[in-house]
Amino acid sequence: MRARSLSAAVLALMFAIMAAVPRVAAEVRLSKGLPHYARDMEFYYQNPRPEILPGLLRTLADEGALAHGEKRLMVASFLAELAGRNMASLDDLAAGVHDAGGEAGADARRTLAWAAHLARHPHEARLLDQLLTAHDAILRGHIGRSPAPLSAWMAHEPTVPRMFWGAYMASGDAAWLDRLIDAALRYARLNAAGRQGDPDFAASAAAAALLYDMAPRHARLRERIRARLAGLDGVESATLRLILHDAGR
Repeated sequence: MRARSLSAAVLALMFAIMAAVPRVAAEVRLSKGLPHYARDMEFYYQNPRPEILPGLLRTLADEGALAHGEKRLMVASFLAELAGRNMASLDDLAAGVHDAGGEAGADARRTLAWAAHLARHPHEARLLDQLLTAHDAILRGHIGRSPAPLSAWMAHEPTVPRMFWGAYMASGDAAWLDRLIDAALRYARLNAAGRQGDPDFAASAAAAALLYDMAPRHARLRERIRARLAGLDGVESATLRLILHDAGR
């Protein structure tokens, strides 16, 4: 496996930070903006600070990160995990973006709408009424047809592993790592069997790539991969060992 070739911006929070931003005019602002919040979010489970969440959401929206569906779902999963553990208030965040104008404001509200659904918020319908407009009718229908809570989602699409990683960044719950490792092991089996056309192959490959990219940065992930190696052999063992080997730790 050469999972790094599959990653395609697996760490969605890095967002190709400088790609759409005039470097000179925005350099000082960005130095305290998107890169700062991206790191805070990636390692939030190590240092939870609910007070940064309004600024984080606002900055991601202002810089256009939440205009992309995959990144929006990743951030929504992060917020949903916090809300589900009573570590953040979606009501407070919704109040903070309620009157925000422009596409950035709309993107922030759509992200929170997804978070309310993924968290199975007890007042989801009210929050969606508050956050979405008549222009969001298609989105609201899509949200309503989607599984909830996040743990009910299956890694059948490449976006879903990133959603699980978003939840892991929020809480550090190893159950999310296990979901990703299970998908990576499925990738190993499918790839070895030459079943690259399998409907689950792309999502499983995305999970393997994500683990490959994140293992050098997250000690707890490496520890979990080592624990899961027990009892594995063949292509499954080889896949996890490659991730650890190339992590260099």
